[in-house]
Amino acid sequence: MNIIKVNKNFNLSPWFSNQNRDVALTFLFEETKSIKVKVKDGLNPKRQLLLCLKDNREIPLTGTDNPAPLSQIEGEAVDLAKYLNIYIETE
Repeated sequence: MNIIKVNKNFNLSPWFSNQNRDVALTFLFEETKSIKVKVKDGLNPKRQLLLCLKDNREIPLTGTDNPAPLSQIEGEAVDLAKYLNIYIETE
């Protein structure tokens, strides 16, 4: 996942981009609300980072296929929140 700040916008290349398909999303800083960390433990654990926008859209920043360690997910969330100057939510 790559995030690049450009003036009042930032460009996001999420986890599902690869060499055969490039996806670049552009958002205004005013549209962003928070970074959400979703954690579901149990038989099928899921750990996911989401970018929450003010119009209630949630853009996935990480996949749910292979759950990463919780400390890694939390570290990425903190780094992104500091970089974009937004809050962190949990679910």
